[in-house]
Amino acid sequence: MNYPEANAASEDQLIERIRALAPWHHDIALTANLSTGKVFSETGRLLPPENQGVSLISPREKFLRRLGELYPEGMSGRRFLDCACNAGGYCFWARELDVSLAVGFDVRAHWIEQARFVARYRQVAPVDRIEFYELDLYDVPQLGWSPFDLVYFSGIFYHLPDPITGLKIAAALTSDVLVLNTAMDHTGKQDMGLTLSFEGTEPLMSGVHELAWLPNNPETLYAVLRWLGFRDIVLAADQTNPTSRRRRVELYAARQPGRLQSMVAHVEGT
Repeated sequence: MNYPEANAASEDQLIERIRALAPWHHDIALTANLSTGKVFSETGRLLPPENQGVSLISPREKFLRRLGELYPEGMSGRRFLDCACNAGGYCFWARELDVSLAVGFDVRAHWIEQARFVARYRQVAPVDRIEFYELDLYDVPQLGWSPFDLVYFSGIFYHLPDPITGLKIAAALTSDVLVLNTAMDHTGKQDMGLTLSFEGTEPLMSGVHELAWLPNNPETLYAVLRWLGFRDIVLAADQTNPTSRRRRVELYAARQPGRLQSMVAHVEGT
């Protein structure tokens, strides 16, 4: 698509482009009055049946709060990587905290087109030092990237045909903290391991490999993260997703023992 230059785009033009790029998963502010999600919903949130099978979410405040807990001194000079970045929301928000570089990649062209659109038209925060790639996780090692301080591995583990190798790729690029957010088998299996799953490759919120695996419980993820060299692990969220009936967890894993101690207090207080 060819877009008008950012300083020449009217609000009506931006709304037209946002609608043309639907559905959106991330609600990202472009101007003081306009965001990608609020074009479709006053709250910037919608359930999948209301949004072409895609959940519309507004996670900016929670994400920035977590970053403040991880890096109370700020993120200036740090590097951020988002694996399966979708429309790039987390990269844009990390850049608000002055990261030296934010990199996002996703295997689906739809999401990367959205991310690059936002990068071109976002006026409420800096958009330099942000890079986006249409890329499969399994191809990342060929690029020779240097490690990142914080690696976000959200919404991808349970879409992979070989999630252990996938997480190992992300771990190899993590110098400080890795965030693992994944759906799990909702039946509450007690045995550690993974449950085989199959998914269609056409839906935008599915993986592209058809074969996938769901972890049976958080203990499985703890074991894998320890094997990958993470010495401090915090379970920050554990809940059932009512729209999919799947249990979902979010874990923070650090290389250094005791690194997440300050975060523990915040998690326990919520």
